[in-house]
This record gives sequence, structure tokens and C-alpha cells, in this order.
Amino acid sequence: MSGLVFLLALGLASAQEICLSVQDDPYLFFGTKTAYIFANKDNPSTRVHEVPGCQPIAFWLLNRHGTHNPEANEMPELQRLADLKRNILTNYKNGNFRDTNQRICQSDLNLLERWEWNERINLTFAGDLTVDGYMTTQQLGQAWKQRFPGLLTPNQHNYLFKFVNDQRSSNAFKAFTEGLFGSDADSLDIPKENDEKLLRPYKFCPAWTKEVEENNDTVSQLAIFESKREYQEMISNISLRLGFNYDVQKEVIQRIYQMCRYNKAWDVVKVSPWCAAFTREDLKRLEYAEDLETYYKYGYGSPLNKDIGCTLVKDMMNFFEKHSADVDTPQQPRALIHFSSAAMLLLTLTALGAHQDIVPLTGDNYHSTNVQARKWTTSTMMPFNANIAAVLYKCTQNGKFQVNEPYQVLFLENERPMYLDKCRVGLCDWSLVKHRYQELANKCDLQFCNSATKLNSFTAISFAAIAYIFRYITMRI
Repeated sequence: MSGLVFLLALGLASAQEICLSVQDDPYLFFGTKTAYIFANKDNPSTRVHEVPGCQPIAFWLLNRHGTHNPEANEMPELQRLADLKRNILTNYKNGNFRDTNQRICQSDLNLLERWEWNERINLTFAGDLTVDGYMTTQQLGQAWKQRFPGLLTPNQHNYLFKFVNDQRSSNAFKAFTEGLFGSDADSLDIPKENDEKLLRPYKFCPAWTKEVEENNDTVSQLAIFESKREYQEMISNISLRLGFNYDVQKEVIQRIYQMCRYNKAWDVVKVSPWCAAFTREDLKRLEYAEDLETYYKYGYGSPLNKDIGCTLVKDMMNFFEKHSADVDTPQQPRALIHFSSAAMLLLTLTALGAHQDIVPLTGDNYHSTNVQARKWTTSTMMPFNANIAAVLYKCTQNGKFQVNEPYQVLFLENERPMYLDKCRVGLCDWSLVKHRYQELANKCDLQFCNSATKLNSFTAISFAAIAYIFRYITMRI
């Protein structure tokens, strides 16, 4: 290593060193691979959600899993970073720079030299929750119990858990229930069931698969953004920073970015040497690229997404209808808790009408004021351990906090009040909830899934644009 230090000092003494791994205010938003603590900082985990004059009577929750190992199809590409590391170190040793004003600083190089692929992360454990992912899921169970102590009681018969049939969701259920029930969790017969069609309806919907998931037009706006000169310059600058005399492939940049954000999610206090490849603006552009992809694949970019995201809205409405029926006998379960994927949570948010921007996201409007202040941001919407909760309250008139109706619903996203139009800090009249979502729930039979549809991406983008223009005009009236 001393030889490398000498060469750097001798040949590149006048170069501008950029220590990107040790910035005072690092950019920590990494799309769907963001750590929950970064997306949800400053949120007190023990705060009780009290609504004056109201008592919570039913709790509905949809969870995403915590941090996990790379998927099986990711591992071979990420393991190849070991070869890339050797090439970068060779570049620096040989002084291979087109522009010496951009290069990685010595401390970042030292970190990179020490980096090795963790051999314990192999195909046997592909996609499994990490130790941190298990612990944060436990902590989330504890946090919800602290927020609603009178509703989330130690009685296991008050609960019904639903999760998809895979190892990751099963472990998430196990971790969450340990957070709720402590050491008693393993000995309790906790009501649970697998419900794939409820929690992953898109896997059973050929029309959505054809028209959205496998439709090349779905990523057309992403392709436009990636074709922009500034995006190509970003690739050039990153290549320069790594010491290459040519622009590396976009896929290599994506591989580095994936490792960077996995590292930061796995250990939030540890510095990832791969993050040193990116400036703050680089990370914002890569974040927007994923926002574009998810916007059209799971969000408002296609009208089919609301239609397929209806299943969990229907599940919530049916659950609350039962508990708001004013029957004398308390209804069971009192808590309905689900575990699913980031895709399903995004589809559900779309069906709920949350994070709806005035103008659609496109590959051309990255620098616009609306996009820079956009609501559709996967980093804050869908970090690891993301969650959507709805709590039904039964209320009486209270002089300090007037409620219009005896039943209220509090919507929470990542434990914070969700912004929904005509609601007060996430608290909505039950009649408003029914008016807004009952028709969607009643029509949620997914019959369109097996029918031929001629909707293409251009039509979807036009539909989205017209919808937003109409919404913008009506807001001004």
C-alpha cells in the first residue's frame, strides 16, 4: 500500500481529492433500498396516537419486510465487483486519469482496498432477511404495541396475520410477533394464513403482466431520462472518478449503486466504499430513475395499477365495516396484519390516492419545480420495513376536539399521519372513507385480469396527464 500512496502523492499531488464517503451531510435516500431509519428519522417510536374523545377499536396494517440479502439473480453480478475493485486500484496505481480534477481520495481508496464479498452471503441465503432486517422488524412490532397499548394486547386471538408464501415473509411474521408478544411468541398459536391472491394479485393477472410489467413502454420515460446528456455526463464523471479512460457501462454503475445502498441499509453507521463513487447529485439522479420506473410500473403512470391495487383496500374496508356495525358483541380479530412486497405497498398507495402529484413524472421534467418537490419518492414511501396502517376509532363528542361522526379512521404511513385530501392530519370521517373507497372495493373482482386489453403506455401516459390536468383545474375552482 505504501507504493500506492507514494505514486498518488508524486503523480497526483495537485489533483482535487473528493472524499465522498465521509461527507458531513451525506445523501442517504436510496429508493426502495433505503434504511427505515433514514426515511423515518425524528419520528418518536413511543408516541401514542391519541384522538380526544375516541378509542381505537380496529387496527389494519400492511408491512414490507426489513433489509435482506441480495436476490439469487443479483449475487453473481455483485460478486463481480471484486474484479472491478482490482481494476480501480490498478487504475490509481498506474495514474490512469483523463481528468485528474476528479478522483477518489486516499481514505476512500483504503476502504475500497479492504472491501471483500461476504462469503456468508450465498445462494443458500439469497433474499433472506439480514440480522438487522430481523431486528428492525421486531422493533416495529414493539413500536406499534407502544402506540396502541389498549388495542394491541397480549391476547393472540385479537389478531389475524396474513403473509405470502416465502421464507422472507415467514421470517418477517416471526420477527414482528416476537416484537408484539416477546418471549411468548413461539409458544402461542397465533392465527395466521397465506393469501397470495390478496397480497400479490399482480402475479395472477395476465392483463397487468402484459400491459404493464412486460410492456417496454412502461420504462419508456426511464429510457428518456437515461438518454439525457446530463445522465450520460454522470456516467462519464463516475468513470473518471474510478480511474477509467473510457465510460463504463450503465449496468456497471447500477451494480456499484446496488452494492452501495445494500451496504448502507445493512449497517447504517458503517461507511460503504462503493458509495464513494457517487456525488450527492449522482445519487439524486439514480433515485429519480427508480421513481420513474416505479411510477409507471406500480403508480399513477398506468390506470391498471389502481385497479389491481384494490385488493387490500377492499380487505381494509370489509374489516372496518364489520367493526363499525354497532353490534353488542366485540368483533374478532381486532388487528389484521399483512406482510407483502414493496410492489404491493406501492400499488395499495396508488389505490388509496396517496402521493399523487399535480403533474406526472416524465423523463423530461427532472429539473422542474414540481418534480423536485414531488410526492412520489420511493425513498420515503418505500424504505425497508415500510408500512401502511389504518386505525378505526369509535368516538364521542369532545369539547376540545370536535369530530363530525362517531367513527373516524386514522391513516398512517411509516408511522406518520398520511396526507389525504379532506382529512385532518390523516384522520378521516368514516363516511368520507366509504365515499372515497367503497366503490373501488365493491368492483374489486379483478375480472379484467383475464380479458384482452388494448391499453398501451402512450395511452396510459396521456390518461395520467389528462387526469392531472383535470385535478389541477378542479383544485383551482
